[in-house]
Amino acid sequence: MRLLFIGDIFSSIGRRVLADRLPALLEERQIDVCVANGENAAGGRGLTGNIWKKMRKYGVTAVTGGNHSFSIPDSAYRFMDEPMVLRPHNFPPGNIGKGTAICTLPDGRLLGIVNLQGRTFVHEALDCPFRTGLAAVEELREQTPCILVDFHAEATSEKGALARFLDGKVSAVVGTHTHVQTADERILPCGTAFITDAGMTGPEDSIIGMKHDQVIRRFLLQTHVRFEPSESGAMLNAVIIDIDDASGKALAIERIFERVTFSRE
Repeated sequence: MRLLFIGDIFSSIGRRVLADRLPALLEERQIDVCVANGENAAGGRGLTGNIWKKMRKYGVTAVTGGNHSFSIPDSAYRFMDEPMVLRPHNFPPGNIGKGTAICTLPDGRLLGIVNLQGRTFVHEALDCPFRTGLAAVEELREQTPCILVDFHAEATSEKGALARFLDGKVSAVVGTHTHVQTADERILPCGTAFITDAGMTGPEDSIIGMKHDQVIRRFLLQTHVRFEPSESGAMLNAVIIDIDDASGKALAIERIFERVTFSRE
């Protein structure tokens, strides 16, 4: 199984990168299934049902979330009940949506997906991602050994610790949230592919997606400054992971960084 995971899709630039580049990339690299983190796809905060429909049209099979999964009006939550829309599994029970899914490929192969959120420097009141994540993985392994974990977390140590904790139990642990792609992709000793952060698909000329002058102003003044998504530059950050169908172990992981020039203006 060849899996493409796309790092945090950010605002209109990220969506345009998907529309312009993803269909060809899926064919060029012979991708079997595409998963993307979409928690920043709507103006830099949240996701909407309409944007999710467009992502599916471009070739995304399932979308994961994070700390901005609920950064939309309550009235717009309904789409989060769709089978291939995930939000962090360790949010308290009672929240709309779910944090795990089983994706069935056209040829019948199965991919399990788990979406977790870290607690260090992000949301310390959440349930433990290690314990809840392991329980979710064990349940999914009853159906398939091929399992992807999107760990949406701030601290590199927390991401690395979860990857080691799940090494050999899942096919891949891919970090998201920081919007900065790391250069540490590798396969761990027991067969789990890992990268600390897959990066961001969106405006490269930015500070993690936002206009840099506004971010600098907030640091200088230490008061609230409204951030706006940058509209300058375009890049695609992702990883391609090859998975052995029988064992679920990762065979290879490749980091993808592309600067994108749009074919139609």
